[in-house]
Amino acid sequence: MNYREDLPIIGEDLLGVFKEGDVVRFCAEDMIKIKKGIILDVYNIILSERKFPHADVYVMGEDRTETVLLGNLTIVSKVSD
Repeated sequence: MNYREDLPIIGEDLLGVFKEGDVVRFCAEDMIKIKKGIILDVYNIILSERKFPHADVYVMGEDRTETVLLGNLTIVSKVSD
């Protein structure tokens, strides 16, 4: 068994909330500007012996992708199931 599989996921409940295609908003690095984007992928990143859920978000108006902690995202519009 790989010990990394046993690492706790901080914010595990968020993995069921955010899906590919959701439109989200989040605060930019300057803590002032609000960005909007579309979730491209949701996955865990290992930091300090824990897993944290992140998303790759296509940032609208900037034509680039950012990796954002799921806890920093707010849903604007959900993708239909």
